[in-house]
Amino acid sequence: MALPSTDIHGHSPQAKVVLTGADGASAEIHLHGAHVTSWKPAGKGEQLFLSTKSEFGGNAAIRGGVPVIFPQFSLLGPLPRHGFVRNSAWELLRQTPEEVTMYFIDTPETRAIWPHSFRLEFTVRLEPNRLEMRLHVINTGATSFAFASALHTYLRVDDIANTTVEGLKDLTYRDANTMAEHVDKAQRIDFEREVDRLYYGAEPRTVTVSDSTHSLTITTGGFPDAVVWNPNKVKSDSMADMEANGWQRFVCVEAAAASDQIQLDPTEKWTGQQTLSLNDQQTSIAPNP
Repeated sequence: MALPSTDIHGHSPQAKVVLTGADGASAEIHLHGAHVTSWKPAGKGEQLFLSTKSEFGGNAAIRGGVPVIFPQFSLLGPLPRHGFVRNSAWELLRQTPEEVTMYFIDTPETRAIWPHSFRLEFTVRLEPNRLEMRLHVINTGATSFAFASALHTYLRVDDIANTTVEGLKDLTYRDANTMAEHVDKAQRIDFEREVDRLYYGAEPRTVTVSDSTHSLTITTGGFPDAVVWNPNKVKSDSMADMEANGWQRFVCVEAAAASDQIQLDPTEKWTGQQTLSLNDQQTSIAPNP
């Protein structure tokens, strides 16, 4: 479905859709990767972290915002890290002032490395103090396939030293650095060192992220797992597309289907969704330097 060019802001590879809510909220979604790069609730500051050194277009993934991960999580398989759709050009399907849906269909290039036919649809919707995201995966081929997926959400914080994540107590998680499994007995997660954890069976829990200025809750559906990540200084400094000290200004809390792959038969559709909700009055977080 073609849309007027006025709905698209900028030029490839940085073309994006800008949503504006009736209350003054806004969100930005790039066609490159169907990547959400900004969410500002009405009268509030930016809620997503985006590195000032992010690349756009080509084979580069945008560093920050909400990358769409499919059909592989991390390096847990033979494909490039986190699959290929976050590095691909998507198409617009439909748009209103407060909602957009983009789609991606398999190509000869994707079938050369992952031999399956599929269609993805990703919808982003503004609500008062909320951002809703919904991913559909449809098997359009003649054979079944299995996939992993995640919405790799970079939440902006004032200082990672003041940040905590709550809601995952008593769940088992796998530490990505050691691949060892642990049961989390802590009431909250803090970030005195690198944290890279995949929590099993996190749905339907509500996860809360708090810093000294504001609090957000994350609710999910369809995604059985949750990932919590902050690279800390040493790993952050090794990332070419991460700004200096960027690790101090974000935490990733991701809706994920990564511990076990999702099986999808021909014509079947899977849906995963994630909603970010601002809990309270916040002071504006200063822009990235």
